[in-house]
Amino acid sequence: MPFDQNNPPSDFKSGFATLVGKPNVGKSTLLNRLIGQHISITADKPQTTRNRIRGIITEDSYQAVILDTPGVHLPRTELHRRIVSYAVQSIRDSDLVFFLTEPLNKGQQSVSRADLLVLEHLSASFANIVLVINKIDLSRNEEILKSIALLNETHQFAETVPVSALKGTGVDILKGFFSKYLPVGIPYFPQDQMTDTPEREIVGELVREQIMRHSFQEIPYGVAVFVDAFKEEEKLIRIFSTIHVEKASHKKIIIGKSGAMLKKVGQNARIKIEKLLGKKVYLSLHVKIAKNWVNNPRRLSEFGYDEA
Repeated sequence: MPFDQNNPPSDFKSGFATLVGKPNVGKSTLLNRLIGQHISITADKPQTTRNRIRGIITEDSYQAVILDTPGVHLPRTELHRRIVSYAVQSIRDSDLVFFLTEPLNKGQQSVSRADLLVLEHLSASFANIVLVINKIDLSRNEEILKSIALLNETHQFAETVPVSALKGTGVDILKGFFSKYLPVGIPYFPQDQMTDTPEREIVGELVREQIMRHSFQEIPYGVAVFVDAFKEEEKLIRIFSTIHVEKASHKKIIIGKSGAMLKKVGQNARIKIEKLLGKKVYLSLHVKIAKNWVNNPRRLSEFGYDEA
């Protein structure tokens, strides 16, 4: 039952929850599953997420602002350094943290270095931290139980929950922690709002998602997508966007033979964008070269990757 936005119940909870973990453990899939909307891009490649994407869940008893963060890893470029700093800062600002990992591989006898790196950052947090073992649909019970035991030896977690973000298993249990662990407060956003991430930013990310899904090797990691114009008409939204790449060879691959790759990226992205915006979309994509932009502070800021 809807509540008065300006006068919520006295025991209403509100706060910030962060999804954190090494690259490619399913943080974006879990965020999309939690809020029931595709706002954070997913691909079967590490370091898919680059910015902090915020989803919002509002129920009768709570409002949770959920941050999907880039995977924590040892940075190789200035871009990597900045996106890891987004995750670290989000941990510091959170009331509740979901630490995502996946079950150990068969024969693995210790926690991975990648997980230990994340736990190192979590050790300084005052938030309640929930261990989320994701991708349980791909592992055997003995591997899941072993993972739970080893990880709980490394840190004192408030809760431990095995889930499958892809299939939705265990997600309702995670939702129950919002009313349990978030502080008493007022709602930050209207009850029907699902994200405060600007539409332009989400559109750019949906285009980049398709590039990641359809290209290989190092190409996706040297791509930035910038929305130049977003023109909303009565029956149509016209979007003009530029795909920035590091090398001429990458530009050639993304455009493809007779423009086939760029056409495929545009068509698939447009379907996702129309579903998000609820309106017909005209999407224009252009590819430009921005040499070594991943190490250029000025270019990084232009493309929206500011210092945390």
